[in-house]
Amino acid sequence: MPLTVVRRRSTGALTITGTVAGVRVQRRASSDDLALAREEAAIIEAEILRSQWHGERRGGRSFDQALVSYLEAQPRHENTKRRLRRIRAALGKVQLREIDQDAITRLKATMLPLGASPATVTREIITPLRAVLRHAHRRGWCDAPVLETPRAPTGRTIFMTPEEAERLIDVAAPHLKPLLLTLLATGMRLAETIYLDWRDVDLIGARVILWPDRTKSRRRRTVELPPRVVAALAAQPGREGPVFRRPDGEPYADRGGEYGGQIKKAWRGAIRRAGLDPKLTPHTCRHTFASWHWAIHKDLLALKVAGGWSSVALVERYAHLMPAGREDGIRRFLCDHGVTEAREAKNLS
Repeated sequence: MPLTVVRRRSTGALTITGTVAGVRVQRRASSDDLALAREEAAIIEAEILRSQWHGERRGGRSFDQALVSYLEAQPRHENTKRRLRRIRAALGKVQLREIDQDAITRLKATMLPLGASPATVTREIITPLRAVLRHAHRRGWCDAPVLETPRAPTGRTIFMTPEEAERLIDVAAPHLKPLLLTLLATGMRLAETIYLDWRDVDLIGARVILWPDRTKSRRRRTVELPPRVVAALAAQPGREGPVFRRPDGEPYADRGGEYGGQIKKAWRGAIRRAGLDPKLTPHTCRHTFASWHWAIHKDLLALKVAGGWSSVALVERYAHLMPAGREDGIRRFLCDHGVTEAREAKNLS
């Protein structure tokens, strides 16, 4: 029977109902205008008949179907699930072909504060949404997604000199010193460092293993530890559970991917006492590591591997940042001072 439009007695809402080519339909109309609801019913009926004759139209499946398939295909990180839940709530029930650049604009206005940075838009909306659409495309459900990634304005990459880094370490709270040393000397992201577990630390081999569930690239990575970091970690109490802890000795709370807030107050206090630029953030330590690595090794490929960047192009901006003549200071920060600390730790043990 053809689809009809009826008005519910209980709510007054218009409902499209009926069966077409064996497909049962019962849904609320998008409009409470009777003429528009009947047009919508005709469109739905034509789409069902078209699918029966010519097969399913690409992009005709719902985003919900693609989302469920994507989440069931393999385990997904909790951060990814959280972002996709927010996107689903903001999108509502839509078909895959309806997700375009205009949809991104609407999501941005709905989900993010005014003036959100390009990096935030990419992280919170475009990257997870693109992953679901690519999954659907591989199954033949829709065309390959073409979503524009907003470009971040070109700006100055800030970093610290060895002298500035030393000042920061000197005035940092005791529980923060080994964490900052690790960030500066290894280039690990704060998200990779703050929840590092002792079972993944090899002090004798001077390295740590970062597992895919804790890296941004979702790839396993081995990070080499300079002598000073080895000494600082060797001086840490205990050898079980999280390596870095709060001042009360408890582990940092896992906030589902919202990293940075756990040390925000201690970081700002150390920056203020060291007399450094208040614009510096914990992520600046990663920029600092990259500029130091280039100054010493002059090897972009080695830098890419050491820091876990996805391409050489991403690390090119760190080349030549550090003024010439700082190489000895960098080596002293990473190695010489660490050897002294290691000897002192060994004498105390």
